[in-house]
Amino acid sequence: MPLRNAYRPPGEAGLWESFLRRLEATIRVAQIHPATIQYLTHPKRVVGVSLPVVMDDGSVRNFTAYRVIHNIARGPALGGVRYHPEVSLGQTCGMAAWMTLKAAVYGLPFGGSAGGVAVEPGKLSRRELERLSRRYVTELIELLGPDEDVLAPDVGTDQTIMAWFQDTFTMTRGQTILSAVTGKPLPLGGVSLRDEGGGQGLVYVLADLARANGWPLEGATVAIQGFGQMGGAVARYALKEGLKVVAVSTSRGGVYNPEGLDVAALEAYYQKWGHLAGFPGGRPIANLELLSLKVDYLVPAALEGAINEQNARQVQARVVVEGANGAVTPEAEYLLRLNGAEVVPDVLANGGGLVLSYLEWVQDLSMLFFEEGEVQQRLRQFVHQSLQAVLERARPLGGDLRVGAYALALERINEATRLRGVYP
Repeated sequence: MPLRNAYRPPGEAGLWESFLRRLEATIRVAQIHPATIQYLTHPKRVVGVSLPVVMDDGSVRNFTAYRVIHNIARGPALGGVRYHPEVSLGQTCGMAAWMTLKAAVYGLPFGGSAGGVAVEPGKLSRRELERLSRRYVTELIELLGPDEDVLAPDVGTDQTIMAWFQDTFTMTRGQTILSAVTGKPLPLGGVSLRDEGGGQGLVYVLADLARANGWPLEGATVAIQGFGQMGGAVARYALKEGLKVVAVSTSRGGVYNPEGLDVAALEAYYQKWGHLAGFPGGRPIANLELLSLKVDYLVPAALEGAINEQNARQVQARVVVEGANGAVTPEAEYLLRLNGAEVVPDVLANGGGLVLSYLEWVQDLSMLFFEEGEVQQRLRQFVHQSLQAVLERARPLGGDLRVGAYALALERINEATRLRGVYP
């Protein structure tokens, strides 16, 4: 088999294994040189570090952390940093590979990277979280930078943490380099709408596909698993497109109203209480029940593997749009398609955040800053162009968006690899 000698990280490797399986399926229909396959199946750099952090009580606690660069054929690496107790090396390798593909689908001059710390951030004080964040950058400082590996937010990290990353990088290097970190607050070189980009881009993709394929749009129902930055933005922009948000959930449960939820009231309630339990505008719903609702669109926007072999048969949505990377496992996607559901792949659906990281990187390199209207326009343009390229590539492949997007990405990476050659 072509991937027989692929890199295998120790321990749990589900997301990396999913990437390898999808890669193997795609190279059957795409013209990819064996050398490119070797690059793609072996991450360029895999780093694991232990982060000693002084806790508020004076004790020292060590946290396991990772940073992986998957591929740099098309440009410097860029990828998020995840704070979550289930962070693992295999997951981080898979996330880095997803970023490589996503950047290629969107035609951006990046390779893919990813990082993470095995921690439950909600159990740390603000000072402990700051010490942990600064230690992460300090341990990796020689491996980071705007021309090598650019940090971005992911699950469990936000603008505040990105600001700490940026300040630590600046103070350690002795010079202000804004473009080393994206997802920063506006006063530190951030870009407008950065927290909105992932959800906004997803809704743009969904709306364009609906219009192209004759799917329902005005008044169509959508259920969203995950109500963080991605899920919240999906809900807001779905309303602007005329969709009806009937269910949302977090890891602690959700809320359902078949007549449609008041998203603004729901966000205010969640911001105040930190959960959705007791929200008066709908009835409680568990995550598994949300995934099985009969809706037009289902958006799993929490973590990878949300729709898997065990629950895929219960999914009744007409279209599943991956808000989270790897939200649908390969086995689950096969079962969904057998049941007649369409799947919009992550590398196309959730690229809006990456586009805004690119715009932030560009403006910080040039010190010429984008206005909000220009950010909106450029995001819309990137989504439209990328979707059209995927549709064109998918057409001779039976219209399969997953295979079309992967084939497009791999062929672009393959061409860059061919032109660069193998050093030395």
